[in-house]
Amino acid sequence: MARDGASPDGALSPASLVVRAIEETAARRAGVDRPGLYPEGDDPWTDQIARALRDGLSEALERFPTPDAVHEIAARWRFPAMMEAGAVRAGADPVYDIAWRVYSTDLGQMKDQPFVAECCWRGGWRALSAAADRLAQARAGLKLLCAEDDPARDLGGMNLAEACAFRLAAFAPPGDRLLLAFYRPEPGAGGRFELLRFEAGDHRLHAVNP
Repeated sequence: MARDGASPDGALSPASLVVRAIEETAARRAGVDRPGLYPEGDDPWTDQIARALRDGLSEALERFPTPDAVHEIAARWRFPAMMEAGAVRAGADPVYDIAWRVYSTDLGQMKDQPFVAECCWRGGWRALSAAADRLAQARAGLKLLCAEDDPARDLGGMNLAEACAFRLAAFAPPGDRLLLAFYRPEPGAGGRFELLRFEAGDHRLHAVNP
């Protein structure tokens, strides 16, 4: 998860760009609100993460263009009329809350899907388990599951983070790369994300260093 920007692979790394977008969103909204305050499907935190990811990808493509491909960040944009044109298309109606897609230059073929996310900020384990099941079936280089919750919360024999990892990995092929982002409100400080990564087939969770 190192932020290596010295090469095209590093600059366009889904993990690096996604972690940066999450951290930027938390910093921007610190002390303003928290993601669990909003109704499902219309959450400014989800929208902000998607916008920050699009901005970060656009910046990376300026340094390392991909002339044989068109990149798109698809999301349920809250104010699509305010989206600025840029190097990365702003797609609509994604299957998942956020999706990074790569198309051929004529847009006739989707060549790759580097990243998908489900941002399930509220609803507890019931909502998270359903979101994990959807993500498990996705074909993407990196999958992200977000929640406003305590990853150490006990679920009877395992904590919430372990339960999410187990659920995500249950139907995902070995080697799938998965990321969990738990937002923890903190009195007076706004809050912070606790980020954990793992791979399907290996349920060991690893902290993502900022």
